Amino acid sequence: MKNRSKKIKYLIGIFALLIFWPAFHSITSGNDFDIFIRAAYHLNEGKELYTQPFVNGLYYYYSPIFTWFLQPFTPLKEYVISDQGQFKGITYALALVKVFWSVLGMFLTWRIIRIVASVFKFQSTRNEFLFWLISMILCYRWFFMNLWYGQLTIFILWGILESHFGSIFKGVFKWFPIALGINIKILPLVFLGKWTLEKNVKAIIQVMLWFGILVLVPFIFYPWDYISDQTIKWFSAINPLKKNHVITVGEGGFIDIGAMVVKFFTKYKIPTEPMACIKVLSHDAIFWITQFLRLLVVAITAWQWYTWSSRRTSLISNPQSNETHVEFVKVSLFTLIIPLIFPHQRDYSLTLALPSLVFVIYNWIQFPQEQSKLFLALFLVPLTMMGCVVFFELFSLETRYWIIGSRIQGLGGLIYFFVFNAWLIRKLTLLTGSKSLVSN
Repeated sequence: MKNRSKKIKYLIGIFALLIFWPAFHSITSGNDFDIFIRAAYHLNEGKELYTQPFVNGLYYYYSPIFTWFLQPFTPLKEYVISDQGQFKGITYALALVKVFWSVLGMFLTWRIIRIVASVFKFQSTRNEFLFWLISMILCYRWFFMNLWYGQLTIFILWGILESHFGSIFKGVFKWFPIALGINIKILPLVFLGKWTLEKNVKAIIQVMLWFGILVLVPFIFYPWDYISDQTIKWFSAINPLKKNHVITVGEGGFIDIGAMVVKFFTKYKIPTEPMACIKVLSHDAIFWITQFLRLLVVAITAWQWYTWSSRRTSLISNPQSNETHVEFVKVSLFTLIIPLIFPHQRDYSLTLALPSLVFVIYNWIQFPQEQSKLFLALFLVPLTMMGCVVFFELFSLETRYWIIGSRIQGLGGLIYFFVFNAWLIRKLTLLTGSKSLVSN
């Protein structure tokens, strides 16, 4: 990014200041790291990680190695920063791990920006400035939510993009970032589908090897029987066929397909959430509707991957496209479905729609002649529903509860999925129908 114009550098600087705000807030507020650090204490003491809640009835669901990564902070668990004020009751262990994660989150945000910058080239600095301006406006809330609540989605997105397009990890380490993401939060496992379709045996073997190595690391430092037991319980906790993952009855705040179906077809009362039942259905009906929608999303993604792959030669010979762009589309297809098909996803998980959105913005800025006003309107609807166009945190608490409770953001994500795929069909037709629609 050395040759960027001053305006773009200033823009990125403003964005950096804006993400510093939620990153700093997360240090003194309650978030998932209150759970993670307590799980790290349990690992250090040889206690259970998965069978009891840690904070406010919430359980730990991530891998043993994640708690192992947090061990350097555990010796400070007995030292409280202050008995009053903003840091009242907060231990140095908790504060420092939150500082570390906030700094890491900002660094990974910078890496994501660098990777996106390496993928897209522009006809003019004006186009580049518009691309970054629009992208940062529409994507800001996703970064805000993740940093504000100390979440892992930025880390997961970085791992996916770094493995596919980054320049830091090479050779046998190329797939390490995504393997690390799978080990900690399992979500990037969806890319096994992509690599299987591509018959990319090398990627599958390397990811599985790194995954196995990471699973085995805690065995070096702790009793074999204890880590074996905790690892088995972890696999059980994340089992996608487990009842509470297949159908999420009565759980609040989630935006995935399963949560939306339950919300719209049951009358379960959830505190702070409005009733949004369209029609009461049986659990069996809810189960089958949920699985049908999940399979539909996966099937559309696989078909879209096939259409772009089968026309690869035509695509890379078009001056509007190249091999990296084609691969970026394929990666964006698989990141996009994660918050929809996996259970227990919240609004910050929609950050995984970022690759698809920046690809759309790039094409809209770079090739305006071929864009449709209809699609602009179609995109604005789900982007507004997801909180990209309007910053929901400016609304009252009651309004935000209604937005969350009515699954508005989840619906926005699902609508966005269909609009993006429809737009991709049109884009593919334009790219393969003429090799010089817009000169580069």
